[in-house]
Amino acid sequence: MGQQLADARRTVQLDLDEAVIGRWDPSRMEQVLLNLLSNAMKYGAGGPVHVVVRRQAERALLVVRDHGMGIAEADQARIFERFERAVSVRNFGGLGLGLYIVRWIVAAHGGTIRVESKPGAGATFIVELPLQAAETDTDVQGALLPPA
Repeated sequence: MGQQLADARRTVQLDLDEAVIGRWDPSRMEQVLLNLLSNAMKYGAGGPVHVVVRRQAERALLVVRDHGMGIAEADQARIFERFERAVSVRNFGGLGLGLYIVRWIVAAHGGTIRVESKPGAGATFIVELPLQAAETDTDVQGALLPPA
């Protein structure tokens, strides 16, 4: 991801006061962060990406903000669905799965994700996770399954 940021000539500003430690699947949390950063680079109109990590009581807060085109209110709920996009596939590549995967992973850990945005004003994705992961089942390969 570092090379992608350099190639895209983007800076990432990290705001982290202290380490936030929780019981999560590390590879899944990495995927959440990478998908959110990838979107911020793709739609961020060349501006910096801001990442905030905070502990709030018994929850972790991850915020990824870009300064790009933003997302219309009418599109904000559906962008978390499978194969959904807020922009034309002709202008931006991708399958429309990144935010769906993020939502699925976050929900499997007992958390939530939401977006705050207005057209032309960038987008802010807010992930909240319990510090203790939700009780989940695993499939045969050990992949997390969302809570029933």
